[in-house]
Amino acid sequence: MNTAFHIASEPAVIAKTNPRAGLPLDGQRFGKFLLVGELARGGMAEVLLAIQEGIEGFFKVVVIKRILPQISDSPDFLHMFADEARVTARLEHPNLIRTLEFGEQDGQYFTVMEYLAGEDLRHVLKRVAAAGHSLPVGLVAWILIRVCHGLHFAHELTDSAGQPLDLVHRDITPANIVLTYGGEVKLIDFGVAKTSANTSQTRVGTIKGKLAYMSPEQVSGRPIDRRSDVFSTGVVLWELLTARRLFARADDVSTLHAVLKAPVPAPSTLRDDVPPALDAIVSRALARNPDERYPSAEAMASALEELLATQPTIDGRVLGRTLEQLFGSARADAKRAIAQSRSLAHNVAFVMKPLAKGSNVSCLEVASAESPIEPSQPIRADRKLTGVILLTLATIACGLGYLTWRGQPAITPPATTASVRIETTPPGAAILLEGEPTGLTTPATLAGLAPGRVQLALDLDGHRPITDVLSLAAGESASRQYSFARLSGRLVLAGLPVGAVFMIDKSEYAAGEVVRVPTGKHTLRIVAEGRTLIDQQIETGATDHVLRLQGDRLVPQ
Repeated sequence: MNTAFHIASEPAVIAKTNPRAGLPLDGQRFGKFLLVGELARGGMAEVLLAIQEGIEGFFKVVVIKRILPQISDSPDFLHMFADEARVTARLEHPNLIRTLEFGEQDGQYFTVMEYLAGEDLRHVLKRVAAAGHSLPVGLVAWILIRVCHGLHFAHELTDSAGQPLDLVHRDITPANIVLTYGGEVKLIDFGVAKTSANTSQTRVGTIKGKLAYMSPEQVSGRPIDRRSDVFSTGVVLWELLTARRLFARADDVSTLHAVLKAPVPAPSTLRDDVPPALDAIVSRALARNPDERYPSAEAMASALEELLATQPTIDGRVLGRTLEQLFGSARADAKRAIAQSRSLAHNVAFVMKPLAKGSNVSCLEVASAESPIEPSQPIRADRKLTGVILLTLATIACGLGYLTWRGQPAITPPATTASVRIETTPPGAAILLEGEPTGLTTPATLAGLAPGRVQLALDLDGHRPITDVLSLAAGESASRQYSFARLSGRLVLAGLPVGAVFMIDKSEYAAGEVVRVPTGKHTLRIVAEGRTLIDQQIETGATDHVLRLQGDRLVPQ
């Protein structure tokens, strides 16, 4: 039975009824856009699902990447953001995400991109590793061929006079490759791309991108060209074949050393069905000398196409079915429905954190977990995801503390489901189930959960994340309490003279020592041969910090 619920609450900031969506949809107004869901958030920008509205009932589902307000007065970041927009606006290729618009609203710069109904390769790898399986060799080659085609198109980009822009992506990682349920492969995020026409300049000694996927020349701060992206693509290929990390280590210093020196096992030593020809492709892509690599992504694609000809036939339908097997039909159907602008309120709440000002959950009319697509359309169950939509129903963010069902009294969950009360010290932690955000923060009661095992994650800024596996029985009402440990970061100082010492606040350390420091501001002093080289304030977060002494200043590395 498909049952529709309504969460009673205070009026949302926006309560816009779209006749083509068929249901009320809440969100936050941003110019001509209605922001309805959060896809990702970083230290400088956020990525949001939005509805672009026009005249005569026109609307379109898009994605907005928007600079955070606290960064809006940073000229360097604004230039970098504008560089990205200028480049991506011209990247029209089936394997590159489309940028539709670049603009400014209320002092915030933003870009508008197409919505991709799929999963990024990082999450695909996690699901594959958790399941103890590997992606078929042919499918891996098929995916990487399309990554290489998109990358080669970007590398060949010219200016309006036909002069090469010498574009280098610099951030080819699984997180920046999206596979869609429709069988597409898209390379995204040119935010740290380098071109000969960049108006923003990378400071000497700084590194952009993610260390475990960088080329040796990139981590060393040497000049890079398109062959650096070929190396990064080789890392992704190796990890897709083996379902393991290649260069990632426990800290940045160890990761840097691994990129430069660690041996690279042939994938066939970890997986029997990898043919020698594919080992050779991986080896050439990962050559530490750029001159020994493929000269272009196109050349690497050609080698992979020859290999693919020896494998069973692969096409987009195989990719779509594989994703659905990994993530479940309910999630796949919901994301396809969002791309088709169907029952948006239902499906946004099902697969992402909805946006509604001043509340933990949008005051939406949403469907029960039996029907995340249409109130009248049955779907196949996905036990791992059914809890997500029911969590949205179970807690009233606007403070009323009860649900109404078509005007009836509060609902008692049936005995076939379970509930659990989550409390944390300190409170305010974001709650995730099976890696998906619920839109709730602690303390909260999660109701309507399918019985069995469910993975819980709690995330609170400045504290070590908490993960747990809950085993719940039908009809059980459980309670869990967790205490967060405050995070500290690690500090590494490179390039110090032999015999130098450094002091953080009042504690002294020898050169080369890795020091764990609490998050916050500290006084750093470096002394060599009785002379003070550095005496300054630094601020550390809950991450690893590598600073290199260059002359009389410290440069992030």
